[in-house]
Amino acid sequence: MTTDVTEFVMSHPLFSHHDHHNSPLFFEERRAELGFRDLLGYAEADLVTAAGPQRAGCAEDATGSDRWVATHWPPIRTTGYGRAVNLACRELFGVDYEPENFSRITDALASVIEGKTAAAVYDYFVRKKANNRWVLQDGHFRPGNEAAVESEAYPDYYRFAWRMDDLLSIYDSGPIAVLEQATNQEILSLDDLVRAMNSNIDTFKAGGKLASLKVGIAYQRDLVVGDPTRHEAELVFNRIRSRKFFYDGVQQNTAAAGAREARPLADYLFHSLLKRANDDDLPVQIHTGYLAGNWGSLGGTKALHLIPLFEKYRRVRFDIFHASWPWTSELGAVAKNYPNVYPDLCWAWTMNPSESERALSEWLDGVPYNKIFGYGADTGWPWCNVGYSIQARRGIARVLEEKIAAGHFSRATAREVAAAIMLKNGEAFYGL
Repeated sequence: MTTDVTEFVMSHPLFSHHDHHNSPLFFEERRAELGFRDLLGYAEADLVTAAGPQRAGCAEDATGSDRWVATHWPPIRTTGYGRAVNLACRELFGVDYEPENFSRITDALASVIEGKTAAAVYDYFVRKKANNRWVLQDGHFRPGNEAAVESEAYPDYYRFAWRMDDLLSIYDSGPIAVLEQATNQEILSLDDLVRAMNSNIDTFKAGGKLASLKVGIAYQRDLVVGDPTRHEAELVFNRIRSRKFFYDGVQQNTAAAGAREARPLADYLFHSLLKRANDDDLPVQIHTGYLAGNWGSLGGTKALHLIPLFEKYRRVRFDIFHASWPWTSELGAVAKNYPNVYPDLCWAWTMNPSESERALSEWLDGVPYNKIFGYGADTGWPWCNVGYSIQARRGIARVLEEKIAAGHFSRATAREVAAAIMLKNGEAFYGL
């Protein structure tokens, strides 16, 4: 039964705390090629999982892709990824995502974007259809992307995170060379390296749309961060600069060995980044938990690994991503104990809607609701935000209705909580 609280949630604007929307320039380059497959988003990974270890006709093989998707689509329709695709197709085009509709979906998408500028397309999907008021974009503010920032105009409601994971996972001189080119500064010492990093952050901050610093190193290393001395970090820096170890990233075993040896420098730079966040009151977003794609190593991605940082940098505000799924309860306990930790359900609704409902319900019982961030699409294409937004709204509504039915919340309180976790908390945290 639909109630006033459910209606409130389904119509309330959302703050997307995390997205990777392809640039408007890339959209224009791909415009003529866009089709049904571009609706899949993360469901591509579930197709690979469904295909099994042999991966015959795998997702990366464009030959026969229609047949490949059609073959492996049925068993993923029931996953969070698959359901999000269906929700978007029904909302946008009035059809289910099924093989017999693939051509129709491609034509419908082409019809929607025809004659519209990239900005108008993004507005249509993000603002009108998904009702996302703010988007915090990842991957745009990064060393070496300065020219693109000037030329690729996202809509005004986008804000951006600075990110350089290669620096925090350093094992060779590659990240140093990138910073030298981006800042036009020669880096001959550890202090030079820290200055160059901060100079690059300054470059993006000057534009007025830098909202946070982003750390996504869970894709490259574990989240166990030591506290090396300056001398220990400097020894590693000097070895890298003198090429006493320089590893080709293609040689994975050698690169892994180099990363282990270089960890004191990587960790020192992580601390330097958090000191910058402390000095400028810049929020820090950190990826924890599940990793996108397939075959990701989850052993070192728990939010619990970050506790020493939460302890040391008590004035830094941490936006901890993806509910740390599958360790959602642990993140709730951490957020309850540490005033500087904010648990975030971005992406989680799509990975596992039921688990996300359970996590939100638990968090609302243990964590002040002004600390909880309820949504982030974390997508590459803006139309994917539509299905992911519906998924999040439905889950939030169900949790709040259950709290009302149990006598824990009044309807007024439920609406108050919804407005906070869906929008107001993010606006306050990011100063928007």
